[in-house]
Amino acid sequence: MSYLEDTIAEISRKINSREVTVSEVIESTFERIELLNPELNAFISLNKQQALENARNADTAQKQGTPLESLHGIPIAVKDLFATKDTITTAGSSILSKWTPSYDATVVKKLKQAGAIIIGKTNMDEFAFGGNGENDHYGVIKNPWDKTRSPGGSSGGSAVAVASSMAYGAIGTDTAASVRNPAHFCGLVGLKPSYGRVSLSGVIPLSWSLDHVGPITKTVEDTAILLNAIAGYDPNDDSSSTKSVPDYTALLNKPISKMKIGVLKGYFWNPIDPSVESAMEDALHALRDLGAVTTNIELKSAEKFPLLMNTIMPAEAAAYHHKWLTSQQDKYGSKILDRLLPGLIVNAHDYINAQRIRETITKETIELFKNYDALVTPTVPYTAAKIGETMVDVGNTRMEASSARTKNLFPFNALGLPAMSIPCGFDDKGLPIGLQIIGKPFQESEILQIGNAYQTTTDWHTKRPKGLTI
Repeated sequence: MSYLEDTIAEISRKINSREVTVSEVIESTFERIELLNPELNAFISLNKQQALENARNADTAQKQGTPLESLHGIPIAVKDLFATKDTITTAGSSILSKWTPSYDATVVKKLKQAGAIIIGKTNMDEFAFGGNGENDHYGVIKNPWDKTRSPGGSSGGSAVAVASSMAYGAIGTDTAASVRNPAHFCGLVGLKPSYGRVSLSGVIPLSWSLDHVGPITKTVEDTAILLNAIAGYDPNDDSSSTKSVPDYTALLNKPISKMKIGVLKGYFWNPIDPSVESAMEDALHALRDLGAVTTNIELKSAEKFPLLMNTIMPAEAAAYHHKWLTSQQDKYGSKILDRLLPGLIVNAHDYINAQRIRETITKETIELFKNYDALVTPTVPYTAAKIGETMVDVGNTRMEASSARTKNLFPFNALGLPAMSIPCGFDDKGLPIGLQIIGKPFQESEILQIGNAYQTTTDWHTKRPKGLTI
């Protein structure tokens, strides 16, 4: 079915015009999942019967003339970190393998209110503490561009579901990189909104002060559509912002001429794979052709970000997991234990100093935005690694894969700024490359505007993995 590889915007128009029914879309989507998921392993569980029933109800409502919501009948996948009513929510773990919430996470509730049909829960790194998609309990997730390679993580299943057109969009979480690095490795758009823009209520935490929820889609337009549905204040989330939410789709087509974009060099550009550097230079040229003004700049304190990540995230994660680490440690996979256990010995002195440094760098970065509308970096300085690789070559530098894939992304979790990865090219192996666009606090509209302008003059976002069409 030709519509299976459509964007959210495209399939929505076809449903609204009755070119295709919601039931047909849902049935075709599950046919594709049944064909591709056994090999790609993007889903932990599926909601087929409920989804088919919801589809029939959506078709009936449309025939009766009921006004249609923005996501009417659209199949959406949700990372298995979000509570879903009457559906097992595992967090990619054995500890929660039988947990069936009696409620929906706020984001899931909002998606349903917007008319979306939740088709299943996606595979992930255990408790979201990892970034390669290798789960000791639910298996390895495979990148559809090259099944021998990692899709990134921890929202790897969400990215693979969208890249392989088993879902029209998906929701993930991002604590250090986990929406944007899978988007980079899988040729997609991945947005981490401002801290507080999207509710964390009903999301199993990894690190309270760093966690963000965001969409993974094929286009910037689709990202704006999903963000419209899930953004906004939630009284059930203490971190939720009361700032008003604009209509992100209404602002997409504003021109970016004369917008000032700071290109973060130094730490964010070194080391870098030559193919990524070349794609970045081409992307910057395209932005200048659109009238944007780019200037090379540096963030003086950037080298301190690894220290912040290695202190704040494990300490907060260990605090949440303490009850299980002391009673059910044998149920954890070895990969997550290697990350959790060091958090138990982070002392208060180091944690508090890390938070103070974080505050100082936040002020420094906000100062940069007095002169720039947005900042850009390479999303990740290398392309997808082979499954199981723990070390990667980044240009002439040998690095830990985990450090390299979070290096340019974690800073904006620590700073709470909106950041989005969009496709900007491929390397000589045909593996995707991403450009990261960073905005001012709660100015998602501006980075969506820049990303959408870029996608009007390039076609990287239209490319699909070969060999997956049915």
